[in-house]
Amino acid sequence: MSTISQRIPNLFLGISQQPDSRKFPGQVRDAENTLPDFALGMLKRPGGEYIESLTNATTTGRWFSILRDASEKYVAQYANNIFRIWSLVDGSPRAVNMGTNTGVPGTCTIANVKTTLANYNTAVAFTLTKLTELNAAQSTYAEVLAGQNATTEELFDVRYNYTLPTAPYAFYDTYLYSGIIKNAAGVYTVKNADTVVSVSSSLPAGYSLGTERTEEHTRLAADGYRVFTAIHDVAAVNTAGQLATALSAMNTAQTNYNNAVTDEATKLGLYNTQVANCAITTVPSNAYLKDADPSDIEVLTLNDFTFVLNKGKTVAMDATTTAALPHQALVVLAVVGNGHYKIYLDGTQRASHNSGASSDTDSILDDLAGDIHNQTFGGKTYTAVRVGPSIYITCTAAFSIQVLGGPSQEALYAFQDSISSVSYLPSQSKDGYVVKVINSADVDIDDMWLQFSTSAAGATYGVGTWEETVGPGITYKFDPLTMPHQLVRQTDGSFTYEPVTWDDRVIGDLNTNPNPSFVGSQIKHMFLYRNRLGFLSNETVTLSKAGDLFNFFNTTALVATDDDPIDISASTAKPVTLNYVRPTAVGLILFGDTEQFLMSTDSDILSPKTAKINTMASYECDPNIEAISTGISTNFIAKTPLYTKVFNLLDIRNDSPPLAEELTYNIPELIPSTIDSFISSAAASIISLGTIGSSTIYQYRFLQLNEKRVQSWYKWNVAGTLLDQFFDQSTYYAVVANGSKVDIQSYNLRQSSDEGFLTLPTGEKTDVFLDYWSINPYRTYNAGTDTTRVFLPYDIVSGKTFVVVALGGYIGSNNQTSSESVGAVLEPTVAGSTGAYYADIDGDYRGRDLIIGFQYQMLLELPKFFLTKNEGSFVSSDQTADLVLHRINVATGLSGPVTYEIDLTGIPTWNNVVSTTLPNTYVLNNVNLSASAVHVVPIYQRNRNTSIRIIGDTPFPVSLLDITWEGKYSSRFYREG
Repeated sequence: MSTISQRIPNLFLGISQQPDSRKFPGQVRDAENTLPDFALGMLKRPGGEYIESLTNATTTGRWFSILRDASEKYVAQYANNIFRIWSLVDGSPRAVNMGTNTGVPGTCTIANVKTTLANYNTAVAFTLTKLTELNAAQSTYAEVLAGQNATTEELFDVRYNYTLPTAPYAFYDTYLYSGIIKNAAGVYTVKNADTVVSVSSSLPAGYSLGTERTEEHTRLAADGYRVFTAIHDVAAVNTAGQLATALSAMNTAQTNYNNAVTDEATKLGLYNTQVANCAITTVPSNAYLKDADPSDIEVLTLNDFTFVLNKGKTVAMDATTTAALPHQALVVLAVVGNGHYKIYLDGTQRASHNSGASSDTDSILDDLAGDIHNQTFGGKTYTAVRVGPSIYITCTAAFSIQVLGGPSQEALYAFQDSISSVSYLPSQSKDGYVVKVINSADVDIDDMWLQFSTSAAGATYGVGTWEETVGPGITYKFDPLTMPHQLVRQTDGSFTYEPVTWDDRVIGDLNTNPNPSFVGSQIKHMFLYRNRLGFLSNETVTLSKAGDLFNFFNTTALVATDDDPIDISASTAKPVTLNYVRPTAVGLILFGDTEQFLMSTDSDILSPKTAKINTMASYECDPNIEAISTGISTNFIAKTPLYTKVFNLLDIRNDSPPLAEELTYNIPELIPSTIDSFISSAAASIISLGTIGSSTIYQYRFLQLNEKRVQSWYKWNVAGTLLDQFFDQSTYYAVVANGSKVDIQSYNLRQSSDEGFLTLPTGEKTDVFLDYWSINPYRTYNAGTDTTRVFLPYDIVSGKTFVVVALGGYIGSNNQTSSESVGAVLEPTVAGSTGAYYADIDGDYRGRDLIIGFQYQMLLELPKFFLTKNEGSFVSSDQTADLVLHRINVATGLSGPVTYEIDLTGIPTWNNVVSTTLPNTYVLNNVNLSASAVHVVPIYQRNRNTSIRIIGDTPFPVSLLDITWEGKYSSRFYREG
């Protein structure tokens, strides 16, 4: 057997459910609470920062986010017949006016809601300010108290760079940062923070020998040197008067804080009273969201407007119709000549004029009008008014009219509701006269309705123009209670829920300007595309006019203009139902249950004349979970009875099928079919899947390098149960239920932090890794028991361990971990009840920087190791060989303690906890972190009998870079053929 080693270059390739012998190096069996970073390795996922518990939120209903810009972003809920909205910045609630026809009771006064809410939000901010002032006062008091008496501090810090100077003594002296070193001649060198205090055979005043550490520095001991910690006397620096002043200021700050808390509770009570007054218990039967299921509600945000869609509502036209045409006619004199001019009403001649040589237009028309005006024929009364070269006739009932005139009997013509050509329309008429121009007798869609408008404002008769208008007696506007509504952000920060003002049909009729296809159907999806608002209904895509989002009717019945609405259907041999869309650079992808289509254009302009829909692919898609975009590709999911699959569409073109791949090919049984939340962040290259009511999140991260993609699947277990998840650039938000409360947590996915709470001596910064983490909560001190009571701003999370990280410094000071800090990780018992939980910790921590939160465990389960060989893009494993593992060497980046759980067949599981402190180098009282290290973990067992799990269960980071295994290898007399 030969001794060999093999390096696994990374661990960020994530979970694979393939057999271990087929896994690619870097893939693992399980990755829980991790975050692959393709530069920094496999990391422990960031902790969740506690933002706020949402006032009056419930754990049911439809949750969604409104992300307008960096300062205007909100999380919202629709439940119990009302909308509730909170700021995503600080969790403060916003007032929502539910408008009309929603069931708002008469006891509700929105002005009172706004006033009490503003007072409450002001009180919350004031309480936070008073807590900040109290923390500062406690910090000042603690520092003054610490300086009241002479104290001692123990100093020790040895630093090496392993570069030998010319003089051995200089080597030891130069890198003794703090402490005492004694040479063979009995000379002491005392140093404090790299400053030489003295070099003498006796110790200087204020310093004495502490604990001997020679055995930890064998190189020094071999040369006859002894190493000690230095006990340094620190004189009192503060007076009793200063302490009294600090105590008085702290007591005053405590009183101010207590008063602020009381006032906040009072203001909350007043606000809740108004909220109760506005509770909606009975919803009108025709309300837009009446009986809407949470899954039926969809939202779309555009600037200050968030449109709300109820997928279960059938769109209808308002019953109101345009005005019916009056009983009227227009008689037009075309030619003046000799002959008889006659008007027949209901088939009977009622007016005539015998034209001679002296007749003119006035005489002819005046004579005819005089025969009819104010006359009653057959029980009907007529009026006749001369208007230029025509006569305007009205009647109290419907009538028919025929005219004859002139030598050829065609010098006079008349029309009532329709005419065959625009050329017959006179230039003078009755203002508001409406007529239908029938361009083709056999075709209706080329007809148009015109209305006469006089040029002189207010004139009843006269010269004017004929303009397009809407046909008479038809429905012309949407029923707004059946169309999507909107949440509008007001200038005072509140929101109003109201119907949208949709544009009416102002020209044409049901044939020349028909209702959009979604009328009479349910809208299944709404979206914005190319400056148009779009709806999906059944197999149809309907887009509004370009730049006019609320207009779904044509501009004119004469021609189709480029900005007209687009109403187009997708059709195949099988019935099609379109569920959602996803815009791309080449067109709009339309997703059906089993087919995908591409709506595109061959022109630069998308218009009714150029829009087309072609079948693109035939994949099964989940109808209820929208497709997402990761910036360079489009992703959608399909489900089996037990599991969820994720697909990726690439290279989408309008002239060829797209490239498609299944992203879950190597984890076919990882993601359950209960998934109902599917989101992405193009900025972070992450896809996230979750189930409402579950704590497990499944995420996929990728790095695209030209045509190659590095990808990783992993899991998160969040504190609480998921209600909603969303990304805002590189920040992940989770809205979670914790008991009966609803909380928001944010997770910063950017790994480089310039404002980390902990700073290593080498300069690296890092945050603590806790869920629900919060900085410097309210605390009190009991001198009798010498305990500090820390009050939780939230309720306990079932099954989670509460942790207090004492950074060691005073509030407001630089939290660099150094010999001056006294860092501690505490796990106190939590007591109390809902809304009033607390934990007692030993010692006085007033004024000290504290971070609280719940601990979570990073877990990486490694596959069994085999000797592998790269063969292009594939890897082969030697499964017939005999391999005995001796040890693994794990290279780490910035990390705290790491536990290696070794499970050997037939032997009880054992843990090997590797601290980050390196031999012969550490900083006294330093937080246990290292910028880089190599962990050596002994195994001594056959590869097939070994299971290894890497665990990070402290509030500190873990960064796993690569693994090298070492062992004995034998081919067992087999060789590859």
